[in-house]
This record gives sequence, structure tokens and C-alpha cells, in this order.
Amino acid sequence: MIARAGPPSVHALGLAGVAAALLGAAAVLPMDLPPLSLFACPFRAATGWPCLACGCTHAFHHFVRGEFVAAFLSSPLGTSVALAAAAHLLWTALRIAGLPYAPRLTMTPRLRWAAAAALAANWAFLAVRA
Repeated sequence: MIARAGPPSVHALGLAGVAAALLGAAAVLPMDLPPLSLFACPFRAATGWPCLACGCTHAFHHFVRGEFVAAFLSSPLGTSVALAAAAHLLWTALRIAGLPYAPRLTMTPRLRWAAAAALAANWAFLAVRA
């Protein structure tokens, strides 16, 4: 559904700020030097299995550098989140600039089930690759 959009809400601005911070940090911080090289996944260390977010940092790192295949192979979920963050950041900037229309996304049970299935598929992908 396309509806008349006003200025972005405070929530949209906050989410855009978080997206800018995540994408900016991924662009600036090196993966093989501290602080990122000091972190290990505690779930993987304890169980030997990947957690739901395993590979997301690497996916963001590759995504901001345009290495989309490497990003996807690190974590399909992380690549999807990085893409969504970039899209939301761009969309919010366009709305601030006065874009007259914006699509409205409503949370439906079908969308929630799709998100749960995407999480399960991502974890299965990471578990098979481990």
C-alpha cells in the first residue's frame, strides 16, 4: 500500500542512526585487529555450534566493501540485515529530503513466520558450513 508520508518518525530516525553507526563501524574497523579480533562467539566456544548471529560481523564487513558473495557466505542473515540497514538509511534520508510517498509495511502473522523461517534457514546454513 502506498500512502502519503510525512517526515520520518523519531523511531525511524533512531533506527537510521543505528544503521549508520553499524555500517560506518563495519567500513572503518579492521576485522583482523583489535577491537573486533578480541571478540569470540561465547555460544560457539561453549557448544561448538554457531549461534544465530555467527558471521554477521564478517557479513557487514564484506557488505560495505561491495564483496556481496563473501558477505552472503559469511552469513545470509547478516547480509540481509546489512542490506536492510542500508535501504532504511537511504529511505529515511529521502524522506527527510521531502520524498512525498513511502510504502507502509504492516506486521502480519505471515511476515512473522517468514522471519522465523529465515532465522532457522540461516542457522541451518551456518551449522552445515561449520
